[in-house]
Amino acid sequence: MTDVEPGVAESFERLFPVPLVAADWDDVLDRAGAAKRGRTKPFIQRRALAIAAVLLVGGLLVAPAFGLGERLLDLVRRAPPSGEGLHDVRDPVWSPDGRRIVFKQLVVGNTDDVYVMNADGSGLRILMHRASDVPLVWSPDGRRVALTAFPRGVTPPRQEEQDLYVVEVDGSVKRLLTRNVSESSLAWSPDGRKIAFVRMRAGVQDVYVTHVDGSGTRRIARGVRESGDTYFGPGPSPAWSPDGRKIAFISNRTGTSEIYVMNADGSGQRRLTRNTASEFAPVWSPDGTKIAFERRRGDHWAYNDDIYVMNADGSGLRKLTHSPADDFGAVWSPDGRKIFFVSQRDGEDEIYVMNADGSGQRNLTRNQANDSAPTVSPDGRIAFVSTRDGRQEVFVMNADGSGVRRLTQRGP
Repeated sequence: MTDVEPGVAESFERLFPVPLVAADWDDVLDRAGAAKRGRTKPFIQRRALAIAAVLLVGGLLVAPAFGLGERLLDLVRRAPPSGEGLHDVRDPVWSPDGRRIVFKQLVVGNTDDVYVMNADGSGLRILMHRASDVPLVWSPDGRRVALTAFPRGVTPPRQEEQDLYVVEVDGSVKRLLTRNVSESSLAWSPDGRKIAFVRMRAGVQDVYVTHVDGSGTRRIARGVRESGDTYFGPGPSPAWSPDGRKIAFISNRTGTSEIYVMNADGSGQRRLTRNTASEFAPVWSPDGTKIAFERRRGDHWAYNDDIYVMNADGSGLRKLTHSPADDFGAVWSPDGRKIFFVSQRDGEDEIYVMNADGSGQRNLTRNQANDSAPTVSPDGRIAFVSTRDGRQEVFVMNADGSGVRRLTQRGP
């Protein structure tokens, strides 16, 4: 038996509608030519597919020795999407106008392909290859998406060596803004002119801003986080206030992860939380008066996440969830009256909603599968990922949990 790199089979099937598995060469030839899945092909087509299969698999096995493996795998991954055959679909994000959704698909080498589709699931189109785990961010006008991607030839990908791109959603332009971006959330300024990101040097993360054309890159917060504490949160996670005047971020400069706020130019840095637990994932309310966040108590082996809210100046701290299971992933409703979140209190990941004061907590998804990563459209619809059909897909539902519908299709 000959081993095939994990994930290659999935990418291969985008080019050839025959299964590819780790198999003997005779088996590969048989699979390429025999009418699997109920299809029959003329001899010439069978022969062409058999030859293509041998050439591709042979290239995948031999090319790494000549430094060509990455280019060949990228060629395979560039096959146009059909709406089916997607794998490990995750992290959907609504566009500001509610007309589109971007999401990611895990592919070969622990990198992602980035896709965009219409709100009804139609018009699926690939935007980017080799993207990282950093969440996707829409521009305020809904025309572009900011993301980070790994440079070609860096295998395995290194989290501190990512490139920051801005991609037009029609696929016409992919603009490289800057290099050496660290794994942490991106934030697009409300006026659409700047993007905040994180860069790590010598194990210490700093917050930077750059114009959307890549000019004027400037560090605005130095030494905000040491990389050793990334277990307790996804990096500094800069977040612009809705009026664009402030940026909230996470720092462990005092020994534990706390929430800070600063002016958009980096001045006036001030600590908002003071606790021995770790705080992360700050999310501004739509009117900018409050910040929701997660607090984690415990250690690497046993911990519990809960959702809190406080005023934008750090006053009025209030614990919203009280379950012994984890509650996380807070997302404000467009009117600021509700908060959607993920809870494990029922044994699986389920999407809940509660009032902004923590009252009225209710399970919206209620099934035995995992439902997570909620994102809310301007009119209150919720896109999320679920394994309820056996595979992880993007679904959409109304704000009350009704009208659930699958948008992506990874297979029959």
